[in-house]
Amino acid sequence: MGASSSRIAQGSAASVQDGKVDLQTNLNAKQVEAKQRPDFDHLVKEELALQAASIPAAEVPSCLTLFDKWLSCYALGVQFKNAYRYGEIADCAPRKEDFKFCLSLRAMDPEARRHEYLLRRAEEMAHRRKGFHMSEAVWEMRRDPLLDPDFADPAYPLPTVEPLVYRIL
Repeated sequence: MGASSSRIAQGSAASVQDGKVDLQTNLNAKQVEAKQRPDFDHLVKEELALQAASIPAAEVPSCLTLFDKWLSCYALGVQFKNAYRYGEIADCAPRKEDFKFCLSLRAMDPEARRHEYLLRRAEEMAHRRKGFHMSEAVWEMRRDPLLDPDFADPAYPLPTVEPLVYRIL
């Protein structure tokens, strides 16, 4: 009885130790994310203005359109083309997520739906722009003029250009 209770106590101590390590890892990850967040927020604001200019209110896709895009992803032609170009079959999960997101917006009025759709697209593009496989890893995005005033949506203005300051800790 004494041996099994000591093993249980050792297991509890190990799980507490692991919990401290997990907590420290989560804390470090959140600190890194917080340091990167101002740049990400700026990118989201830029992308929101660009998405609003490129997608008028009448052109926000319906759920049926997104459903069709999701199903057409499984077509043989699309899959063959993707296999030829990239060496793997096409991943249709993002299109499924777009369709599910659209279903969650069905109860909203059209302007709120457009805003949520634009915000989602802006966040996706900001994530892509922060990735390593974008041209911005090598080239800087042209900021002047970033957006044609004829297509700009006054509800989504471009953020002011602030110099990005990187701190090395």
